[in-house]
Amino acid sequence: MSRPGDDYLVKARAAWGNELPDWIEELAKEANRITARSLAKRLGYSNAVISFVLGRKYKGDMKRVEEIVRGALLGSTVICPIVGEIGRDQCLEHQKLGNTGASAIRAAIARECSSGRCQHSRLKPKE
Repeated sequence: MSRPGDDYLVKARAAWGNELPDWIEELAKEANRITARSLAKRLGYSNAVISFVLGRKYKGDMKRVEEIVRGALLGSTVICPIVGEIGRDQCLEHQKLGNTGASAIRAAIARECSSGRCQHSRLKPKE
């Protein structure tokens, strides 16, 4: 489904060499399978970010990208103190959204994420 000439796994292997992490390999395979644009949308990133990550040129938060890929593509989960077991990608999405006022559960998740009590939160505790 990728454009002719695009082989994201070849690109990733060229950039990462023998240090190719499993999550980068999976990201490249999925980009080849469904297109990088579709994958980027699914993961909440731009097509350019996916390309930079695969090419080992991304200057942003690579650890966050890894966690999202591990959750979305490799089944990595965490135990949320509010809703139980969820994908790591979903956990990070909840943190990004914060309390939208959409539901009591969303509000409880936002409070827990920003409290400093949840070991999975990447947010700084509010004082």
